[in-house]
Amino acid sequence: MSSPFSLPAALNLPTSSSESVADAIHRCALAWDTNDAALFDSSFMPDGIFEVNDHTMKGLPEIHAKGLALIFKLDTTHIVTNVRVQMREEREASLTATVLVQHFAKGKGMEPGQRSLMSGSLYHAELAIDTDGLWKFKHLKIKSIWVVGDYSIIEDNFSEVGWQME
Repeated sequence: MSSPFSLPAALNLPTSSSESVADAIHRCALAWDTNDAALFDSSFMPDGIFEVNDHTMKGLPEIHAKGLALIFKLDTTHIVTNVRVQMREEREASLTATVLVQHFAKGKGMEPGQRSLMSGSLYHAELAIDTDGLWKFKHLKIKSIWVVGDYSIIEDNFSEVGWQME
């Protein structure tokens, strides 16, 4: 589903710039916040690996079934900062970032007194240029450092998407 808050996946950035690499994390975060699966897919290789706190998903079908199914059940705001990019080879790069996320139950964020969960996480990614000219994640790893609020906002949806709590 496209959102009026999304720009096209391909912007007019030179592919050799670190800004072009960083655009992958911005596309991904905005896709989560706007429930835009097509924009999300523009940030991930079809066989990409997505790790969130020891939960590993491989390939877009599994990432959609487990990761997006969980995230899209929530209203979120991802604030991406401290982005650093290391250009490694002509078509490969690494990226790190710090991300703050506010989570609310779907449609409840504007209602007073609602349960919420805020988290601070570190991201590490390996990226490559895909055939469409966009930098995409080959591997995105997220490690939550802290959470504050009501963890059941997320936990309520874990069993529905096949995640087991340790």
